[in-house]
Amino acid sequence: MKLYSFKLILAIGILVGLSSCSKKGCTDPTSLAFSAEAKKDDGSCTYPTSIKKALVFKKTATWCQYCGDWGTTYANNISSTYAKAQVITLHINDDFESAEGDLIVDALASSGVPHFYVGTTDVPNSYSTLSNTVNTELNEANDVALAMESSVSGSSMDVKVQSQWQGSASTNGVYYLAVYILEDGLIKAQTLPGGAIDPSRIHNHVLRKEASSTAFGKQITINGKGFLESFSIPLNSTWVKANCYPVAVLWKKNGSDFSFVNLVVND
Repeated sequence: MKLYSFKLILAIGILVGLSSCSKKGCTDPTSLAFSAEAKKDDGSCTYPTSIKKALVFKKTATWCQYCGDWGTTYANNISSTYAKAQVITLHINDDFESAEGDLIVDALASSGVPHFYVGTTDVPNSYSTLSNTVNTELNEANDVALAMESSVSGSSMDVKVQSQWQGSASTNGVYYLAVYILEDGLIKAQTLPGGAIDPSRIHNHVLRKEASSTAFGKQITINGKGFLESFSIPLNSTWVKANCYPVAVLWKKNGSDFSFVNLVVND
């Protein structure tokens, strides 16, 4: 009986080993679908679709009269006109101000509020100029495709970002990856021209945090095929998790300046 039991255990062990060795999945560590347990690639790896997007920073404040007037109109018009443009609002000296937002503002050209930037490019307070600058950005050649997935676990948001250089695009240079957490649907009184108050103004695209607690994220390693980076980002208990979403932005550092490359949104 002992001999038969030993043979049975041995057979089961062999079968389990064979099953483990033949486990299929995505074996490419640069893909969002990568499985560390996969021993044989089954073609399930996914890769980013090349889509060029634009980033618009809006400096604003709840105490600023024209932020609640043409500043809001400009931002809303950009969002409704350009589906591939992402607005991020940077609040100044109010309840929605963030440490990372202040760092970004310090890196941008000095201005009053409201004010707009496409990437880090300073844009005069003219909607036609802002719109034309966004349109120009969207028509630039796209060197890097991006993909992202995210989930909330407890009090943290887990984010994975995949980057893939396109065609003959050069990988020369120093690149940084930022993951900004935005929140929509924030209700706060907004001052309007003439001193009027909108007591229940809804504020969207509010920057809450950057994953690395910096203005432009963390430096990443570049190779010709792609790159996969994971983040676990604590969420403040006062934020509404269902209204929070990540925006991953790839920057290229030129000396002490940063230029926008591309972004991906997961909302």
